Amino acid sequence: MKGPPLLAPLRDVVAARTGVAAARAAAAILTAALALTSALLLLASGLAALTGRFGFPVAALVLAAVVAVLTLAVHLIGRAVVARRMVRVAEARSRTEADLALALALTPSLRPLLPLVGFIAAFFVARRS
Repeated sequence: MKGPPLLAPLRDVVAARTGVAAARAAAAILTAALALTSALLLLASGLAALTGRFGFPVAALVLAAVVAVLTLAVHLIGRAVVARRMVRVAEARSRTEADLALALALTPSLRPLLPLVGFIAAFFVARRS
């Protein structure tokens, strides 16, 4: 853990939000790439195989259905991944809100101790030098 411990919840929120955006972008790109790849490969190989047996219209319809099913599957998997990441974002946000509420509640009661904490910190810094 780097940095002050009070910033850890904020880092969690930022990391979770960044991960969600990256997952959405990756899912969209993957969906488009798989749709294009599936369409091209199935069209090339399947059309040649099915045209001889069933004719061109039936072969094209079967290949289009297969491509649509593959694209839908990738899209649904991407949505599931994004939903899981959104749960993590909500958990990180609630932890941050709880930590912030605790810090704000403790601030008035700890204010009289700040000069003492400053003195002790200065003492330890002077001893290290």
